Amino acid sequence: MDMQRTLKFFPVQNDNPKVLTRKQIQHFNEFGNLFPIDIFSSEEMEVHRAYFDKLMARTEAEGLNSYSINGWHRHCRGLYDMCFEKRILDCMEDLLGPNLVLTMTHYFCKTPGDEKQVSWHQDASYWPLSPSKVITVWLAIDDVDEENSAMRYIPRSHLNGHIPFESSSAEEQNVLSQAVRDALDYGDEPVSVCMKAGQITLHSDMLLHGSDPNRSARRRCGLTLRYMPPDVRTQAPDHASAIIARGEDPSGYWQHIPRPDTDDAPEDRRKKNRN
Repeated sequence: MDMQRTLKFFPVQNDNPKVLTRKQIQHFNEFGNLFPIDIFSSEEMEVHRAYFDKLMARTEAEGLNSYSINGWHRHCRGLYDMCFEKRILDCMEDLLGPNLVLTMTHYFCKTPGDEKQVSWHQDASYWPLSPSKVITVWLAIDDVDEENSAMRYIPRSHLNGHIPFESSSAEEQNVLSQAVRDALDYGDEPVSVCMKAGQITLHSDMLLHGSDPNRSARRRCGLTLRYMPPDVRTQAPDHASAIIARGEDPSGYWQHIPRPDTDDAPEDRRKKNRN
């Protein structure tokens, strides 16, 4: 079903933020991103990194690649609980309001020597959601710098509305499937998102961003958590499922996903169902 979508940037209007400053909110509105924001300590990140390592080991054992841990919050209790991290939700509430819905999570793990890139794109181009009010939290699982393929933003590109894109070719080795050509024509000079493990960056779903291959000897892993206010809709006319991470959905459109009772990956659950 075709969906009539409203694809534009919605500026944040909040004169009394609780965690972020007015200057930070102004920066997000002007440039479409905000980083770095300290969230987890180094000790906390050792725990989170070990948790990801376990998921990654199971993924590799199934013959899947390092980008395959996508949407596992529906199955894995530890990842589900991460979606409720108060320090992250406090930031999101300052940008999106008191009611927060999450529909997507994805570990983007670039292993050492990974030749794949993430071509310039707007997140909103991939999602059948409207209006385009999704904000991505990108949590650094590892230290991230230009050497090991830091994400890059094109500041102010979020102010151009929906930017035309093309399907990627196999030769492009794009992790995703779309690429905006002449991306540098749509904003300021690219900015590298260099962060320490435990810090987050936030960006609008209308902001052009991407990353180069990781030709270093160090891994570069980040976890994306996608939050939005409950007035956003899918193609489904009556209801859809999501985590209601804070507050409520007064309309009842979003049906809350219950907490998983295990940390089984999707394949683990399929095997149990077959037995």
